[in-house]
This record gives sequence, structure tokens and C-alpha cells, in this order.
Amino acid sequence: MGNPLKDQAIFADLPIGTGRPAGWKPTARRKGAPSNAEQLKLFESSGNSRDSFDLDLAPLDATFRDSSEAPLHSWFPYIEGYSPRFVERVRQKYLQTAKRIIEPFAGTGTTPIVLGQTGIACAFSEANPAMAFIAQTKLAVLRLEHLQRYSLVRELGVVARGLKRRVAGSSPDEALRAAYARTFGTSVFFDDDSLDAVLRLRTLNDEIKQKDSLLGDCFTVAVLSSLIPSSRLKRAGDLRYRTPKELAAGLPHPVEAVIDRLIAQGDDLTRAGRLNAEAHFVCATAGTLDQHLDDKWDGVITSPPYLNGTNYIRNARLELWYLRHLSDKDDLRRLRDQVITSGINDVHAGTRWQPVTEGVERVVRTIERNAYDSRIAKMVGGYFHDMAVVLSSVGKCLRPGGKLCIDIGDSIYNRVHVPTDDLLVEVAESMGLRTIERVHLRKRKSKNGETVRQQLLVFERATNLRSINPSANKSGPMAAVTQKTGSKDNWLKEWEAFKKTLPHQLQPYAKRDWGGPVHSMCSYQGKMKPALAHHLIQCFSSPGDIVVDPFSGAGTIPLEACRMGRRGFGIDVSRLGHVLTLAKVAKPSARKIDTLLDELNSAIGTHELKRADIERAAQVRFNSPIPEYFHPETLREVIAARSFFLSRWDSGPEWALLFACTLHLLHGNRPYALSRRSHPVTPFKPTGAFEHRELMPRLREKLARLYDELTSATRAWGGSVQGDCTTVWPSSIPQADAIITSPPFFDSTRFYMTNWMRFWFVGWEREDFDVRIANFVEVRQKQNLDVYRSFFASSRERLRDDGLLVLHLGHSAKCDMGAELAKRIEPWFSLADVFTEGVEHCESHGVRDKGTVHGHTYLILTAT
Repeated sequence: MGNPLKDQAIFADLPIGTGRPAGWKPTARRKGAPSNAEQLKLFESSGNSRDSFDLDLAPLDATFRDSSEAPLHSWFPYIEGYSPRFVERVRQKYLQTAKRIIEPFAGTGTTPIVLGQTGIACAFSEANPAMAFIAQTKLAVLRLEHLQRYSLVRELGVVARGLKRRVAGSSPDEALRAAYARTFGTSVFFDDDSLDAVLRLRTLNDEIKQKDSLLGDCFTVAVLSSLIPSSRLKRAGDLRYRTPKELAAGLPHPVEAVIDRLIAQGDDLTRAGRLNAEAHFVCATAGTLDQHLDDKWDGVITSPPYLNGTNYIRNARLELWYLRHLSDKDDLRRLRDQVITSGINDVHAGTRWQPVTEGVERVVRTIERNAYDSRIAKMVGGYFHDMAVVLSSVGKCLRPGGKLCIDIGDSIYNRVHVPTDDLLVEVAESMGLRTIERVHLRKRKSKNGETVRQQLLVFERATNLRSINPSANKSGPMAAVTQKTGSKDNWLKEWEAFKKTLPHQLQPYAKRDWGGPVHSMCSYQGKMKPALAHHLIQCFSSPGDIVVDPFSGAGTIPLEACRMGRRGFGIDVSRLGHVLTLAKVAKPSARKIDTLLDELNSAIGTHELKRADIERAAQVRFNSPIPEYFHPETLREVIAARSFFLSRWDSGPEWALLFACTLHLLHGNRPYALSRRSHPVTPFKPTGAFEHRELMPRLREKLARLYDELTSATRAWGGSVQGDCTTVWPSSIPQADAIITSPPFFDSTRFYMTNWMRFWFVGWEREDFDVRIANFVEVRQKQNLDVYRSFFASSRERLRDDGLLVLHLGHSAKCDMGAELAKRIEPWFSLADVFTEGVEHCESHGVRDKGTVHGHTYLILTAT
């Protein structure tokens, strides 16, 4: 396979050398570096057999050094990792006949890639969402057939050649800018020009991904690997600010750095071999692998976080921010709580740090007497608690005789030696694992210059393991889930009663306005009736539970959960769904509402409408052009309000509340509406006279009708995020007791079209209706219902062991979604029940096109 990047003379076409500081060099792999397969051939030609050889590792094989030049492994500088050669040699020595191997701490995917290319199946976990994304992107490109890969290389070249022009023509992502301010405060990580470029890259990134998902993911990885090199930060162990001398040498511009990365990616794709066995992401937390995998795995190859004080989440904060996993500073804390306790900032009030063995206790007590910070002793105790949970979990996944190969290093704190390797051996043997070998890999230097060591520990699983109680060791992500006594019997009884009586169709629940005014905060085509949400929540959850709806839409299920004393959370891929859900479930402040109203009133009063604004709005014209719906002065107010809300994107509950209420006012057939006479759900062609309808009085009146419920002391509160529920869920979504949701029906009307004016108001322009729809499950499922496999995997990762996933689905002549999705639930869920009801009771709300659905199917799934 030739290299299309070179075939198209991309190196000649791009002004790569312009605008770069003297002495700066791209970090891509050096020209002529051998591919993974070539490295293996070189190894064999030197007299080594692939079937048997002694473990012969150079000290630096256990570092990232060689990965910085290996195809795909060099896509992101994960300095905490080891080399591909290390994985292959360890496998050949200790797992020569293995067919299935686990990697609990995958990082950016070195182990899964090497094993997959070698023909060994791999299951992996990774708690850092940025690293998990990078690993999964690499594996995705390795799965491509020859022609598909050639096409991807060609498209990478097209993007690289036109990148400067396209970035210049893209607008900055203001929501990402706002998240930066909320998360990092006044910290300055980029020069102004570089930050602006990154925000424009994010906007372009979304556009590319909407048209070609895998190309968009590769582009994302290219940006991620360019963030630190083009920032004021530097990776030097931990992430730190560059010194004045380092800054004086100059920084590469983000766009030029991304161009270099795209070129390197294309070159790598012409060299890297394909996957010869499947490697798949299982879950985020290594301590729960046994909840997802069977007990027939042959071995483990991994390198856990070292007990060296490194804050792995903080070191990836720019990448996590770019991926939108950080919306405020609390997200850093939530993500840190998902990882192994290995840094001092990982310690918090809930950390279970009581020593798990006598050796650990001796070290912890010594540190308590000597350390300058009491958190150090708790960090050490917490680390071995967490590692005990992981060892127990992966041990349960291994067949008798299976081997665990663990690369680990020791530490020194305040002159107290923490022999991590010795203590891990003690912990492993305490649960029945047998130590079969310890291999010295290299000497290292601690931060204070003292000598420490790095070792490979090899354990073998005995026939019987002595189990530990994880819930006694850690609260949070590593904890075992407490079973809810009697919960199974309770939901079964409630559910059987539901099927017999269909209570949501009976009075008083059948009333159109049942559920209160907040449910009617904004009209929305295709939302679930609040009464149905009420009874599903009543069946499948209890007061105090966390209920998550990953297709939240108008927020009906999360809101009703909050009204019933649960904490309701929503995820929705659309901006509109996120705004409506957040407005209904996040607790607002009356004082902040008043302040924001005053600011909005001032912004509307001073806004000068430009001809370009009118022309751009007029391009959105699905039933009629937007300006035809409003009196000219009302149009000015509407565009002013739109600009106001978008400039403060995702800035809090009060913002969402005012935004959502204004969305409702946009169009309708009653005096509250700002438009000429139209329809409150879908903005049909307007009729009637043009008259000025002021926005602010109508908004204040709308808020007054909602006030009592929004200030109620009896309801609970929750949250919402905008995101794709078929990928790893944002960390701000907590572990769920129940996931209750209604995905888009296969025959459903297109939400983005029936709600088109409201989609425009939350930020879409005319071109977005053509390109952004590719992210929507309602579009993706028409191509292949396998999109739900990744949804099930993500749902299982965030659901308690005794939790339920309840799906409300459409049943039509074209597609029985219940039957189709039931085929795709394994290995994450088991089918507990399926039930279908007719839809004769459903209202049309005056909308004629209701699709061809003739039944609603409920899938009740239990976690496996």
C-alpha cells in the first residue's frame, strides 16, 4: 500500500516550515523507523524464536521511549507507558499459549494493540476517559480493511492540506471557552492566539466527525497530542509550566502541530498491521472487571499506576477539557475519584485507607510518624486497598493456572521506603495468588534523587482464591455494590401490576396536563408522557435512588424522578435536549435568576440588529424563513436573546431555566408566543398579522407560573450533560440505581426537524441541519442497530450491579425494536421481561405525521 499523503505531494503543498520557532521539531516518528511487524522480524532474524526465548529486556523497554517511534503508539505521548516490545517479550515468556489476555490499566492502548496484532484477544479497562478514547480510536483504524484504510489516509491528507483555511473559517467554540473558565479559573495555559485556534479546532472537529466519525476521531487524537506542545505547559514527569527560558525558545502553533500529527497518522496507517484478534474496551474501573468478564481468561499483562504521587487526571486536564469531560472544577475531583489512589490529591474524606496486610500497616505507621502531610499515609494505605480490589477482580477472571504479569515500581516518601513490589506480593499471596517470578527491570531515581527500582511481578492463579470484601476497602468506584434487599421482588410485583392495569392510561394520569407546569416548560415533539415516566420510575426505583435517562430529550424522566424523591440525571446528544433537561432538574437560585433577567433585558435593549444576522436567520427556512415568523422588532429581540444565551453557554441552572422558557415562547398559537400564529410543537408556516410581541414580559410571566415547583422543598434535584450516550459517559453522571430511557423510535419523526426553530435558537445554523445529524442515534440506527452495542456497554459501566435498564421502544411493521435490541444486549445485560402495549391512547397534538408505530415495547434488562 502506497502512502497517499506522499502520492498527493502534501509535504510540498503545505507551508509546514512557516511560523515555527527556531529549534522546534515535530514529535512524529523518525523517518524509516520500522513498523511493529518489522521490529518482530528483526527480533526473529537475530536468532530468537517466536515460540520460546528467555526474557531479555533492555532497561528502557519498560518505558515509553520506543513507543514514541512505533506506528500508532506514537500518536499520543503517554510517558507512563511501556514499549510494544515489552508486551511481546512478556507474553512470549509467561503466556506463550494464551489466547485471551486482560489489560486492566490500558493507558493509550499499547497492550491491546500488540496483542490484537499478534492474534491474542484482549479485554481492557481504563479510568481516564481521554486515554480510553485514544486507545479505542487506534483500535478502530486497525480494524479497517485495506481499501477503507487507504480512504482514511487520503482523507487525512485532504484535511491536513486545507486545515489552515478551514480553521480560519470556523468560529470558536464558546461553550468550550466557558468550560475552560469554570474549570481552570484564571490559569493561563495558552497564549490568546493559541487558545482561539484550539477553540476553532474544536468547532471544526465536530463538523468533521459529523460527516465521518472515524476521521473525526483521528482528528481529535491529533489535536489532543498537540495541546501540551503548543501550550505553556510541559510534560516532565508531572505536568508543569515551562520556564522563561523554555518559553523563549518558542511554541508551535496548534494548527501547525495538528497538521504534523495528521501527516504522521497517515504515514503510520500505511505501515501498521491489522488486528488479527479482537481487543475491546470493557469498563472504566479495573476493580469491576469480574462483573463484565467470564472466568476463562488466560492471563494479565499490565502496569498499574505507580505509588509516586502522580496525579494522572490532572496531567491530562487539557485533553479532558477538549473532550468536554470537564465542565467545571468539580469534574476534576469526580474523575480523580474513579482512579487508583496513587497521588496525594486522590485522598479525600471517603478514601478507605486502613492497611490490608501487616506489611502495609508497618509502612503506613512509619509514614504517619515521619511524613509532613497526613494524607501521605492515607495515600499509601488507599493505594494497596485499591490494588487489592483490582487483584481480586482480575483473579476471578482467570482460569486456574492463569498468570498475572505486573510491571511496578517502588517509592520513597520523606526518606521512608515504600517497597511497592514487596507489598503487592504480600497482598496477592494473601488472597491465594502464587508468586512464580520477580524480574528486575531497571533502576530509577525518585524525585529527591534516591535510587528506586522497577520490577516485573509474575503471579499464578491457584485453583481456589481467598476472596476479599471490596466494600470494606473503598467507597466509590472500587467498592462492591451493596445489594438492595428485596428489590427484585418489589419491582416484579410493581411491574406485573403495571402490565395488568396500564395505570398511565387511567384517570387522573390520563389528563393532558397531569404532572405540573414544569413538565410543560417547553413544547417538544416526541416526548414521553409524564404519567408514563411516573409509573416506570415507581416500578423500577426507590426514593433516594439515582435515575439516569441517557436519551433525555425534554427531560421528562429525570424531572419526574426528582419530583418523586429520586435524583434524576439526563444525557442528550442535542443542545436542545440538554438545555431543557438541565432547566428542569438543576436547582436554581432566585437571586441569580433576577440578576440574569436584568442582564438579558439590558442585552436585548442595546442589541443592534445587523443585516447579516437577518440574512443568516433567513437561510433557516424549513416551513418558512425565520424572519417571516416575527415582527421586525420582535425578531431583533429574539436574535438578541439568542446571542445572549449562546455567549453564556452551559453557565448554570439559571441560564438553562431562562433559555428553556424563551425556547417555549418562540412559536405557538396563543398570546404567549412571540411568533405570528403557528403551532406550539412544530413551527408550521405562520399566518396572521405582524405585531410586536415583547419578549421580557412574556418570559417573566412564564417564570412566575413555574415558581412554586422550582422552589419546592419536597422535590430532589439532579443534573444534565450534553453528550453521546454510545460512548463513555461523562464523569458528572453518577453511578445509577436505574437507567430508564426511551431511545428514538426506528420510525420516529426527526426530532431536529420537528423542533427545527428551537434547534436554531440553541445555536444551529442552516448547514448544521445537514452535517450535525450524523451524530444522532435516530440517523445512525437506520444504518445499523449495532450502534446500541456501545450504548449497552456504556450503560452497564455506569449501572449498579443490582440495577435495571428499562427501555421504552417503538414497535412497527418496519422494525420490532424490542426484538432487535434484545439480540444485542449480551454480554452486558440479561433479558428479564418484554412487554408490548398498543398506542391507541396516544395523542397527536395536532401533528399529522406520527410515524408508523403501532405499539410500544418495554425491555426490562438486568445487569450481568
